[in-house]
Amino acid sequence: MRYLKFILIAVIQFSFLACSEEENSPVDMTGSFVYAMSPFEGSANDVITIMGRDFNSSREENRVFFGEQQAIVLEAQQNQLQVLVPEGEGILEVSVEVDGDRSKGADLEFTYLLATQDFVVSTLAGNSDVGFEDGLGNNAYFSSPEGVSIHPDGYLIITDRSNNAIRQLDFDGNVSTLLGSGNKGYKDGPIATALLNFPWKSCVDDQGNIYIADRDNHSIRKIDRQGNVSTIAGTGEAGYQDGPGNTAQFDQPLDIAVDSQGILYVADNRNHSIRKIEVDGTVSTLSGNGAQGYQNGSLSESQFRYPSGLAIDKEENIIVADRLNHLIRKIDLSSSQVSTLAGAGTQGSRDGSIQDAQFNNPYGIAVGEEGEIVIADLSNHKIRMISQDEVLTIGGSVKGFLDGISITSQFNSPTDIAILDGVIYITDLGNQRIRKIVRK
Repeated sequence: MRYLKFILIAVIQFSFLACSEEENSPVDMTGSFVYAMSPFEGSANDVITIMGRDFNSSREENRVFFGEQQAIVLEAQQNQLQVLVPEGEGILEVSVEVDGDRSKGADLEFTYLLATQDFVVSTLAGNSDVGFEDGLGNNAYFSSPEGVSIHPDGYLIITDRSNNAIRQLDFDGNVSTLLGSGNKGYKDGPIATALLNFPWKSCVDDQGNIYIADRDNHSIRKIDRQGNVSTIAGTGEAGYQDGPGNTAQFDQPLDIAVDSQGILYVADNRNHSIRKIEVDGTVSTLSGNGAQGYQNGSLSESQFRYPSGLAIDKEENIIVADRLNHLIRKIDLSSSQVSTLAGAGTQGSRDGSIQDAQFNNPYGIAVGEEGEIVIADLSNHKIRMISQDEVLTIGGSVKGFLDGISITSQFNSPTDIAILDGVIYITDLGNQRIRKIVRK
């Protein structure tokens, strides 16, 4: 009897150990495995990235399904797949098969956003070729058109970056050159002989004076009504110095805006600051301290990370495209406070509420007549709008060139925005074109 009891105890212990070993046995990690997907919402023809391991580097051997519909795999590496989102609606399960076997890992879902079809994109001037030639529409040539602003006389000012030129563009598509012959340098004087060095963006005051963020001259230049070019502030050398215009220094000024009093504000890129230039030319730091970071609060304690775009709204708040923080910020001069207007602070292309929306290098910015804010979302190759506390994509899908309705149109690194009478003008840098967006 004692032996039977021993055998019974042994059997029970063995069964317990067997169960324990089974519960603690390692999960099967053989085969392909899915970790994550980004973004997880968008529209048809967007490009998503699926991260994982042991994918096939031959894209034809990887199959991705949105529900039951197979998507196109654009690029394949062992640790990620680039996939073109197929047509669909609602929320669909996303699954991956590699060499005929379904991948294990994370459960993926993609949410289709409601399409915005009441905007139409077209080309005003330029074509896909690089050049320096005046003309009408696609007979005109640019070389990296960077900035666009509105002149009170009724035409656009284009900073033609790599041509080191300032071009004029009327609303019929006629392009002419105001300043520059293609040569770079640093020279004030008549527009016929003056030189710039990578002019980035510009603004125009009510009197028609044009102000230019002359990036690689680290200076702010002015073209007056008489056609004379002068330096408002900057020494021609990179630095960080407040004071009189002829001793003040910037480090790659990228954008400039002017208020109703003629005061200039500068996005000082590598100084991570917003600078202020009084009418007498005195330069001060409005916000930022020279160190990159992200901090809201008072003007003195706030921080930016490579600010690249500026606009001024009707209340004369300064709206900032805080590029590498992937945010839209606001400087309220009445309260001397900096806040975040839109963005989650992570890279992405998600539309939605201003708190949840994502940007990817927001670069240029403008404020419309109704208070809407429009952003050139550089690395998403899209045009985004902030209106009624929501962020919406109004132009662009994947990188490329295509005119037409907003959800199918394509941009290639859009850099700046200007708005007049509800029409949105865009410098489409990678396509060497000036585009426009109108409501249907």
